[in-house]
Amino acid sequence: MKKTLVLAAITAALSFPSIASAADPVEFQKIPQIMQQFESAQLYVKKAPTLGRLPKQQELGQDFPTYVSDGKGGYTLETNNVMTDDVVIASMSKPIVADVYNQWLVPKDVWTGTYGELPTSTEFKPFKRIATIKAIKIDDAMLKLLGSNDGETAVIKVSWDDKGMKVYKGGYLADYEYGIAPQEMQENYELAK
Repeated sequence: MKKTLVLAAITAALSFPSIASAADPVEFQKIPQIMQQFESAQLYVKKAPTLGRLPKQQELGQDFPTYVSDGKGGYTLETNNVMTDDVVIASMSKPIVADVYNQWLVPKDVWTGTYGELPTSTEFKPFKRIATIKAIKIDDAMLKLLGSNDGETAVIKVSWDDKGMKVYKGGYLADYEYGIAPQEMQENYELAK
């Protein structure tokens, strides 16, 4: 009898969606309490050049993972996209660890608005960011607004990945539609002058 009740309880528990399952990405631009903070947000500029290159022919149609620091000396997958010919591959100049770099895809029109000119080859070249960003720090209150399940991270909606982008407590939300991990912000951005 006890075995039957335990089995029934397990079966019932499995029939409900798990609370620990990944949250649906949240469109932070639709949350007034967050958007109000951008009205007085500080302006930042990337202090280090970003490396940029065009996709190689053999990369088109292939998966392209983006990795970020996990804050513990390693790295974690942030997003995974498919390479197309209308993007630029952007990269930090220093690896996260060993030969793993923080690299991401940027639509060509966004790239020109941010860096001024497009890369002309499939080899990485440095580009200095010309555009500033408004950024607000992600704290406990913001994580609640973003529907965080663990009090440390949340998933925001982004145009380039249906699964969204993970953002971190102590990191930043940028006004365009992305998050900046704490270590990346510290190492690569400074207040605009």
